[in-house]
Amino acid sequence: MLFLTARVEHTAEQIFKIKQLRQLVERCEDLQVGTEDTLLTKFLHYTRWDTIKAYQAIHAYYDFKRRHPTWVARHPIEHYRELFFGTHCRYLMPQVDRHGRVLVVFKTVDGFQDYPDYLQSLVEMDDLIFESLLLLPRVQENGITVICDLQGTTRNFLRQFSPAFMKLVNEKNGVLPFSQRIVHIIQRGFLMHVTSTLFMPFMSKEFKERIFTHDGRHLSKLREMIGYESLPADYGGPPTNVLDTNLIFNHLSQNAEYLEKLQTYGKL
Repeated sequence: MLFLTARVEHTAEQIFKIKQLRQLVERCEDLQVGTEDTLLTKFLHYTRWDTIKAYQAIHAYYDFKRRHPTWVARHPIEHYRELFFGTHCRYLMPQVDRHGRVLVVFKTVDGFQDYPDYLQSLVEMDDLIFESLLLLPRVQENGITVICDLQGTTRNFLRQFSPAFMKLVNEKNGVLPFSQRIVHIIQRGFLMHVTSTLFMPFMSKEFKERIFTHDGRHLSKLREMIGYESLPADYGGPPTNVLDTNLIFNHLSQNAEYLEKLQTYGKL
């Protein structure tokens, strides 16, 4: 099952490294976090099961959270319901891409008039989505594929994309513990080209190598890389592959208790 979050079987070596990392975290008085397998294994997968690097990655993630507390989700799941169903801008597909990665779709939808502090709300919503995906053993192991559809970009978005904002986007990207992230940017027209051009200088070299751009009128390359059977109908996939907000919100709701617990984790 795509959204299975149950325990998985680990090798003897992996079990040893989980225990080793748990001991390191428990001995650190500054880290105010849990030591459940789900949290530890997402950092171990991220660092290819290097215990010391996983420990350092935990510190880096919670250092970011301490310095930028508004860049992580801070409310119960239900708080974000209206935003999800009012904008229909974030989706999760029920099937993986051709490489076994969970497929997520982010659309730029202008909600600045309807939602106060809209960009801030999107930042929190995305953090919630990423944390929920990292609960999945499949995601911890294989990573995710993100389709960023910028075709709905307006000047309201461009006004918000300051250098300071974009630097923080890049910094957050650098601490998210995904073993792999492939990003497909769909753009069409001048504003969309400007948007991707603004972001790219702030991206790390490693992250840039995993970003692919597509003209909204020609999506054959996207279809080839993701796989026709997995592609949403909006982008040339099977008609049955409809984008449904319920799927991602139900996933969040089913894991609400733990996701809200994660919000209390931090570093002194």
